[in-house]
Amino acid sequence: PFYSQKNDENGNCSSEGIEFPTTNLYELESRVLTDHWSIPYKREESLGKCLIASTYLARLGLSDSDENCKRFMDRCMPEAFKKLLTSSAVHKWGTEIHEGIYNMLMLLVDLVAERVKQDPIPVGLLGVLTMAFNPDNEYHFKNRMKVCQRNWAEVFGEGNMHAVSPISTFQKFAELGGFSAIQSKLNSEDIELGVSSSSV
Repeated sequence: PFYSQKNDENGNCSSEGIEFPTTNLYELESRVLTDHWSIPYKREESLGKCLIASTYLARLGLSDSDENCKRFMDRCMPEAFKKLLTSSAVHKWGTEIHEGIYNMLMLLVDLVAERVKQDPIPVGLLGVLTMAFNPDNEYHFKNRMKVCQRNWAEVFGEGNMHAVSPISTFQKFAELGGFSAIQSKLNSEDIELGVSSSSV
């Protein structure tokens, strides 16, 4: 199925439906899947648009059946985050780029939290999320002294935090119901344990 894409001035998708931005995917692949890579980090650029579109399709239960969306989630997106989070080049980048990567991480969390609520378990996406949650990757090491501006105790209640960590991506994923969805799947009787253990 096809959906017409409409974004407001902030790059947010409207509720009228969306067609996966194939042109942005092709551009992203040419910039990510190369030795001399250059990954866009702004919400209105290719990575942001593809993440937003994937999240919208995931909400509709269509992210796995859309060929281009699946291609993005399976190949291009994991490689983009691998380079943004684990490359030694991270230490040379300025504040604007680091803030842009943070915004891309928030879009990634949105996507995984939406997709994990549905079957089958998205093992590949959970692998990317694991990389994003790793406090020892280059990106988090570089930003280790930054303090989260949000009071998560107010969101979950004192003593109910999902992790004691400076990485706010944990709490954002929890706020979106991601951990609850994973727990629900782990408690279901028809889960394939081999699949779940490989992704946690």
